[in-house]
Amino acid sequence: MASVLLQEVPTIVHSGWIERRAGAKNVDTVRALCHDLRQPLAAILLLAGCEGGDVRHRMDGILDQAQWLSDMVEGVIGGAADDRPIPVDVSDLAFRCVLRARPTATCRIGFVGTDTTMSVASPIALSRAVSCLLDNAVRAAGPGGQVTVDVTGTDDEITIRVLDDGPGLGKVPSNNSLGLTITRALVSACGGRFELRPGTESGMVALIVLPAISSREMAS
Repeated sequence: MASVLLQEVPTIVHSGWIERRAGAKNVDTVRALCHDLRQPLAAILLLAGCEGGDVRHRMDGILDQAQWLSDMVEGVIGGAADDRPIPVDVSDLAFRCVLRARPTATCRIGFVGTDTTMSVASPIALSRAVSCLLDNAVRAAGPGGQVTVDVTGTDDEITIRVLDDGPGLGKVPSNNSLGLTITRALVSACGGRFELRPGTESGMVALIVLPAISSREMAS
């Protein structure tokens, strides 16, 4: 009997370890989702509280933010099944992220894009990654600062650059580390790579690089 119990102990310990690891992963997933929900929720509250102006325009903005909230939640609940890699116009996707970020931004957010920016990626994951970088860049630039999203493409790769004129890496307000961790994981899930570089004169440049697909590949 003693020998049987001794043989079962490693299995029990191993099972508990797996359960703890799974639980920690679930906590990280929920924490990452909560991080990403903050900005669209703030935008909805801001748009709903505005008085005057174009009511229809505000309602469209609220609906767009609410749809984005729903997409993120469904993407996490459904996992890979609800966010499969598909051909994505990266320039259009990044521009939509800029539009969603502008209502709550205290700085200017510019956008520059091109037409040749097709890649195969998970659209919700990629949108979350770009939105995380925008959130960090806006916080770094501060009131009156400048953030620019620049999307370029070659035959081989598509590059999203998020530039800010803030004080630089390590000198920005707190709460940025989680966003960067989320970004790395999301970009990796899209088959891309993520880099951070110092700006030419100030601030930081965050890059997401994705493999490009040609019109011939899309047709096939």
